[in-house]
Amino acid sequence: MHAIGGKAMDGGSMVVALARYVFSLFVSLILISGLLSAWALIGRDHFAAIRAGHGPSWYQDLGGDAVTEIQDQDIFFHDIGTSIEHLRQADVVIVGSSLVAFGINGNIAAKRLARYGLTFYNMSFVGISSGEFTRRIAERFRIHPKLWIINADDGGGGGHFFGDTVQRSFSGDVKTIAATEHSRFKAFREVVRRNLRWRAEALFKSLFHSTALERPDRVIIPRFYRDAATGDADMTAFPRYENADNPSVAIKPRAACHASEQVVRIARRFVATVGGDVVLTLVPNTYYCEQQARELAQKLGVELVLTGKLGYSSWDGGGHLDRRGSNAFTRDLISALEKTPTFQRVLGAKQNSSFAAQRQP
Repeated sequence: MHAIGGKAMDGGSMVVALARYVFSLFVSLILISGLLSAWALIGRDHFAAIRAGHGPSWYQDLGGDAVTEIQDQDIFFHDIGTSIEHLRQADVVIVGSSLVAFGINGNIAAKRLARYGLTFYNMSFVGISSGEFTRRIAERFRIHPKLWIINADDGGGGGHFFGDTVQRSFSGDVKTIAATEHSRFKAFREVVRRNLRWRAEALFKSLFHSTALERPDRVIIPRFYRDAATGDADMTAFPRYENADNPSVAIKPRAACHASEQVVRIARRFVATVGGDVVLTLVPNTYYCEQQARELAQKLGVELVLTGKLGYSSWDGGGHLDRRGSNAFTRDLISALEKTPTFQRVLGAKQNSSFAAQRQP
């Protein structure tokens, strides 16, 4: 017999009490875990995603005080959240590097294409010049929209979209894309870790008004957010992005630039993998070269869709378009696209498909 709280308890009673305690603790842990899971998932694209005033399908894509990291490489390559689900449903998909992320206003493109019953998705990747990463995702998840719009930028000769590398580069910090080398479980863990770390960093700043966590040697890039439902990115944190007095893109004079046989070979492989109709375009930038894009389009047997203008405003002197430039370029690009035989063919196929579906009993 043992005295507990002034009352004698035998061995059996102690076992019952202990069992009740363990059960209560277990139930409490389940409830706490359930509440945390509900907080982390309800109204968010993926676990602990940071919306910061955006809608439920938005998430913080890039950030970090100690080290700059990005989410969408793991999110797309390992199908975390709803990005791949929405991408699969799109009729028109545009691909490219940060030139496309900054250069295309998804809302404008989506509204214009919605007139024809077509949906739109922006599958660009900041920090990735080569389209090999995009090609692998399209092949991995069988992404087959009715029309691909490819920004055939050659990076001034320093990194063509039709390249075969799987690297990301942030301000000269070049690394292999880790998402291509680890498992889906690790990718999920990494996405959650970034979200929780960014939340902890923000809390630290808020509580202590300190930048002590910021490392001076980190790659400094403003944080931005991405919409899983459309692929669109909110770049308002970038300096001068919203300014109305930004100059037009400054294009550097270049010697003759041609589409090499290697680029043509990789481009043919890309087009064969993704399937469907394809058009090429060029977002105006410092290293803009229409000649190589025309040669490439001719050898691929596809159309090159250009706006006929180059004077779009840029927040960084020509590397990327600003808000005003993006809005104008998107409107002009869709207007030019609408006039192409490729678009008319896609539209006709869409209408025939809809008509056939309506006639089915």
